[in-house]
Amino acid sequence: MKRNYSEDEDALMVEEIQFFLQEKRTSLKAIRMGIAVILAQISAVGFLVTAFRHHAIIQAMRWVDILVVLAVILLGTAIYLIVYPLIRIQRLNRKILEFRQKRSNMASFTNQ
Repeated sequence: MKRNYSEDEDALMVEEIQFFLQEKRTSLKAIRMGIAVILAQISAVGFLVTAFRHHAIIQAMRWVDILVVLAVILLGTAIYLIVYPLIRIQRLNRKILEFRQKRSNMASFTNQ
């Protein structure tokens, strides 16, 4: 059973793949944001070490407590911003692969 695919169907498939690639770019930007959140934590720790190097540790404990709470919240956010987009990218890669296989099947149908 031969089926001729129209150019409209081919164009629609290409647009869907472009849409998936846009989603992939968005996920990569989210991963980059997660890395930036982790780097912000490192910068905050560096600032506190520098600022309280010559002071007594008891004076700095209030700031350390706040930093630990903030670090836990930011670390959770960073993990979410990194892990969820990675899962999403894998799902999008599978969808793109399916579309490419359909496209190659279309090419084989039209060549016969």
